[in-house]
Amino acid sequence: MKNRNRQTLNRLVMVSVVYLVLALFIFTVIVFAWYTLTNTNKANLVSQISGVEAEYEYYVYQDSLKDGSSNLTLIDNVCTIEGEDFCYKYISNPTVNYLMPGYAAPGERFSFAIKVRNVGSTEGFLKLDFYSIQSIGYDIIENKIQRAYEYQVDKISYIDAGVETADQKDTNGIVYHQSHFAYDYDNIYNLVTNVPFGYLGDSNSVVVIYFSLYFDPTIYGQTSEGISYENSNIFMNQIFAINHIYMTIS
Repeated sequence: MKNRNRQTLNRLVMVSVVYLVLALFIFTVIVFAWYTLTNTNKANLVSQISGVEAEYEYYVYQDSLKDGSSNLTLIDNVCTIEGEDFCYKYISNPTVNYLMPGYAAPGERFSFAIKVRNVGSTEGFLKLDFYSIQSIGYDIIENKIQRAYEYQVDKISYIDAGVETADQKDTNGIVYHQSHFAYDYDNIYNLVTNVPFGYLGDSNSVVVIYFSLYFDPTIYGQTSEGISYENSNIFMNQIFAINHIYMTIS
């Protein structure tokens, strides 16, 4: 009888261990189904190349749902307390990890804003470019995670005397883009060009560029034989990095 009870107990212990290992495996799969996004550059994320004296402010939209911002304004929409959600958080001197902190999964969108103020007496035009796009952890070049990311301009507006204009991106000859990143590291990806920029005190001397990055769930990798996968799992555990945003004012 004691032997039978001991056997039963041993069997229960073994079953419990199996379930525990299975649970840990499932948990591990869940954790590793997320994707790291960061800025690996140890210098400033935004590099200013300018013949016009200007200042900028960089904002990351705080969004626990990771759906991106649907309230594209900085007026009464800037975070005022730590941990506040659904607002634009001001990032002073953005460097490491201030592009997209944490993890991301296919279908998620991340929103940002750059506010540029002309503090000089010369008019100009604003241009923003992404540079040094990097994927870390891929097996073959066709499986770089950066291919799955789409960037786009959501809104361009001006702020004057505390009032923000409607979207101006389809006016004044402004050129803006919506596209996926390619394989290359050294490509310069233009976000927006030819944005009119007034001198200090002018009504268009403060411009805000709202843009977003979208993890496209329809982009898959492929095997070494060139056969396409049917999901995004090949991007698992990769790191997606944007090392520079060039801000040119001329």
